[in-house]
Amino acid sequence: MKNRRMSIKNSLDPELGEESMPLVAKGIVSAATAFVAFLALSATASAADIVSKELTACLAEKKPVGDVNSCGKKWKIGSSWVRVAADGSVSVEVSGLVLDDTSVGDANGSPDGVDAIAVALLCGGKVAAQADPVPLSKKGDAKFAGKLAVPQNCTSPVVVVRERYEGKIGGWLAGTGQ
Repeated sequence: MKNRRMSIKNSLDPELGEESMPLVAKGIVSAATAFVAFLALSATASAADIVSKELTACLAEKKPVGDVNSCGKKWKIGSSWVRVAADGSVSVEVSGLVLDDTSVGDANGSPDGVDAIAVALLCGGKVAAQADPVPLSKKGDAKFAGKLAVPQNCTSPVVVVRERYEGKIGGWLAGTGQ
């Protein structure tokens, strides 16, 4: 009797037929094919993002980002992420965006009157699009998901999170470039 040990090598033997490929090997091949397809789709989706990165808090060094003024005091941010797709889909999440400046006394570690943030996209240093403000919690947390009108030729795209203080949109508190 011929040895019919199941193996991937033997699965190519016409005498044994296609059914001799072990189920485990078929599963591995299927999983590998699915993984390669997933990577191809992920790369396509990422290529459409014009910005996808963490935000950096404003350090009150009086450095504007493009035509957006700097914050007045030093800020810190616990965690954050921003994504802007070429179709204008935007998602921003900030956690722990609070003052990091002992000169403000008891307000240190809080947003101190900043009650909302506005997400702005700069192209070539100019504000190209800006969203309506979304609330900023007392802990410095905020989320924005929506659409912005992204210009077709947006050079050097940068996203900034601007403060709303006493009803007015002001300087940047966090951004993807400085």
